[in-house]
Amino acid sequence: MDNTILEKALGVAGFAVLVLDDKDRVIDISLPAARLFGVDQRDLIGKPVSDFLPLDPATVGALDQTAIQPPGVVAEITARTKDNRELVVAVNAVRWIGPDGRRLTTLFVRDAALEKQAARRKHSQLVQSDNAIRGARIGVFEYDPATDSVSVSDIWRCMLEILPDEQMDVQQEWRSRVHPDDVQIALEPISLCLEGHTERASCEYRLHSRDRSHWKWMRTDIAVAERSPTGRPSLLVGAQSDITERKATEDALRVSVEQFRSAFYNASIGKAIVEPDGRLRLANPALCDMLGYSESELTSRTFQELTHPDDLDDDLYCLKSLMEGEISSYNLEKRYYRSNGAILWGRLSVGLVRNANGEPDHFIAQVVDITEQRRLDELKNEFVSVVSHELRTPLTSVLGALALLEFDHAQFSDEVQRLLFIAKTNGDRLHNLINDILDFQKFTAREMRFSLVGHPVARLVEDTLMANLALTDMYAIRFSPPPDHRALIGLVDPKRFHQVMANLLSNAAKFADPGSVVATTVEPDGPSIRVSVTNVGPGIPDSFRERVFRPFSQAASLSDRRSGGTGLGLSITKQIVEQMGGEIGFASALKGQTTFWFTVRRGD
Repeated sequence: MDNTILEKALGVAGFAVLVLDDKDRVIDISLPAARLFGVDQRDLIGKPVSDFLPLDPATVGALDQTAIQPPGVVAEITARTKDNRELVVAVNAVRWIGPDGRRLTTLFVRDAALEKQAARRKHSQLVQSDNAIRGARIGVFEYDPATDSVSVSDIWRCMLEILPDEQMDVQQEWRSRVHPDDVQIALEPISLCLEGHTERASCEYRLHSRDRSHWKWMRTDIAVAERSPTGRPSLLVGAQSDITERKATEDALRVSVEQFRSAFYNASIGKAIVEPDGRLRLANPALCDMLGYSESELTSRTFQELTHPDDLDDDLYCLKSLMEGEISSYNLEKRYYRSNGAILWGRLSVGLVRNANGEPDHFIAQVVDITEQRRLDELKNEFVSVVSHELRTPLTSVLGALALLEFDHAQFSDEVQRLLFIAKTNGDRLHNLINDILDFQKFTAREMRFSLVGHPVARLVEDTLMANLALTDMYAIRFSPPPDHRALIGLVDPKRFHQVMANLLSNAAKFADPGSVVATTVEPDGPSIRVSVTNVGPGIPDSFRERVFRPFSQAASLSDRRSGGTGLGLSITKQIVEQMGGEIGFASALKGQTTFWFTVRRGD
């Protein structure tokens, strides 16, 4: 072969090669070798190798032995580069006889530092892999199909509760503890690999604990590691892991899903899973029956198509607030179209489920059919309206007649005057009750119209105090006007604001200790204005607090102090405040202060 071609081949391959004569002088050197020592190839030709690569006596002695053939003598030597830098190299030395009969030596030189660095990296990777396997509690094993024998790691033994130095047939122990129903499953991956169906396979099976007290779930992954010259698998390697906790989680999740499906499909009220764009993903039989559709028909529609146009904006507004995180859920009474075009009233409750990224995934909607309830409410409201109007006309005449008699009461005896007073008092109570019932019916049906304009709230409170001064004499109390906050402008309907304040002042006066002060305050509260009325008295019993704003509710322990109360005042007050865009609440201490407060939106 042409030496030039050989030299180029050695150079491309990166082999550092030197050829020495029988005097150990360099007669040829490859380019990579010259680069390794930092010299030009021509600079080393004819020079003793000991000038830059001193061979130790042991290496020289070994080379002097006869018949030194590859791989020859291996040594690690400290050499010196042209700039006198130490260089640790690994040398393979082979002595041979040249064509002219001379004894020649070939040195194959490698940078030992690079090899050690590579070895350290490999060792580090092996350590990391071993630590990862130990940390992950993965048991490793090898299976030799020729001898039907298996070797296992300590972690594999630990999984089977076998001590590292315990002498036993681990293969037989493993087979005896696999669940009888899972034996074929556990052995199938080995069969698949040995029969050439796949390079790797896995299975999951149950394994008895060593004391046979419980079952553990195992997962085994097997792969072909080596093949014989004929191509048949000669070695299989496997990894075994304990997946008992994962299986328990999966079982719990499966039970949870089944419970949800059962609760969803067997519920007596309508339920649906709704996509963010409004499409119905799932609908239960109750909702299908309610709206007159099959499930496939219903899930091909959106809730927008099913909703009455007049109710859609309110629903979409609540939905937007829910998706933006402003509210956690919402309830709404709305109308739906049935499949036959009929209107159905439903009480809708909606919650939002987000995905792992916090983005809206789907809505859970519940619908209760309240069509009959709405019909009865309309009948009730109509009845109340008719009865109230029918009572008001004759009652007005009766009160007018009583007023005339009272005007000329001097001609009547004391007993007659007492009876006239009782009749007039009860007539006024009945008149107030009729007015309250009509107001309550209008507010409940949201038929009352509000004219919201900007007003100084403190001024309105002062006007209400002046209009209700009669209460101070009636109950022997005093009113305290609010501090000067005239700059606070509220968005209110003045007439309804006075109605709210009159109800709160009347309640506070009735239940205040004689001689005490009923205080009012007006103060900013973020985007709202907060108005408070506070008295000192017996307070609100704990048992009554949940019913304070319910219609016709009165605390039994306080009823003897009320003067003709209808039980509708606070309920009407709550309706007015909320329909003006505010909130209402109270705080009370028994035999102490009671404060009722409400908010109005700022109008400045």
